[in-house]
Amino acid sequence: MATINVLEVIHTGSISGALGGAETVLYNIVRYIDPSRFTIRALVVGHGGLDERLKREGYPVDTFTFARSYNLDLIKYIRQLITRHQIDIVHTHLSRMNTYGFAATRLTPARNVMTIHGLSGFSGRLGRLYYGMFGNLSAKVVAVSQPLAEEFSARTKVRRGNIVVIPNGIDIDCFGRPVDRVAVRRRFGLAPDAKIILSVGNIRPIKGYDFLIDAFASIARQDNNRVLVIAGSDMFREAAGLRDRAARYGLRDRVMFTEFIPDVEVLYGAADLFALSSISEGFSLTTVEAMASRLPVVSTDCLGPRDIITDGVDGIIVPGRDPEIFGGRMAELLQDDQRRQAMGEAGRRTAEHCFAIKASVAKFETLFASLVNRPETTRSR
Repeated sequence: MATINVLEVIHTGSISGALGGAETVLYNIVRYIDPSRFTIRALVVGHGGLDERLKREGYPVDTFTFARSYNLDLIKYIRQLITRHQIDIVHTHLSRMNTYGFAATRLTPARNVMTIHGLSGFSGRLGRLYYGMFGNLSAKVVAVSQPLAEEFSARTKVRRGNIVVIPNGIDIDCFGRPVDRVAVRRRFGLAPDAKIILSVGNIRPIKGYDFLIDAFASIARQDNNRVLVIAGSDMFREAAGLRDRAARYGLRDRVMFTEFIPDVEVLYGAADLFALSSISEGFSLTTVEAMASRLPVVSTDCLGPRDIITDGVDGIIVPGRDPEIFGGRMAELLQDDQRRQAMGEAGRRTAEHCFAIKASVAKFETLFASLVNRPETTRSR
């Protein structure tokens, strides 16, 4: 019986091998979707870690060079792929590719599904107009969290019934394994007894690392063993300015930037606390990874984490952006080993029950199948 043919489309700027949240979602859909029911290929616009990784692992990947802001040739290229591979679903990620996917599928048999991963793309007037016109005409719009879906619908006037919430998932088994904390700390030049606050994510303004350094500075002098580690690709060359910010507090040696780490799960395992300082997050995969690693989380109230964290149970959500208040909440946990452990165990349970990757991909499978008028193929799982 014929499978449903899906084309996953994303624009990438990653060159270090580090995958952003949207790229990770696409990567996991390609890896975990049921091959007995779906034939899937990826179109990566740009070049970087994602297309190289997919090719290396044997998945079908097309690439397109995106040299300027708008390129009508991309619409023609997507149409060619639709025809050549008899594509049923074109699933796009992030605002720019959502635009191209919508345009390319017009007057073709393919249905378009667009996923929004955050506020970017519809926070401005033009973005709201675009999504207001086309969001209702798309087969479906996927939002990665309930708060994001509500915000998107309110701002763009896309009817709520055309928006599906599919939370991101992770491979739970990759996180939470025992690690040699002393050996990992030695690898990164950290003292065995250091109290490590960890934040993971590519270095860019929306991650709010300037705020996190200010918050860390407000508690650093209370305990000289406290260290802040930021793990992520310096894709916009902003780490130097953040190092200078730490230096102005006299903390250059206690704020570490590790760049992209392929085995970041060991760093989660060696840390004591996870901090999310973002200005805005549609979801936050790193928060779920930290919870799966039994790390207590302190997060800014940046939209997506409201759908992940139960405040006071498996993490703490701090309203507003006062660095001293945020720092104070981190200090409370660092001083309370028992509470950190209890919160970490609760976080692990949340990750297992709510954010397993196979459950997330199964929701995409259900969505894709609902949009294609074709008899169900035999399920392999």
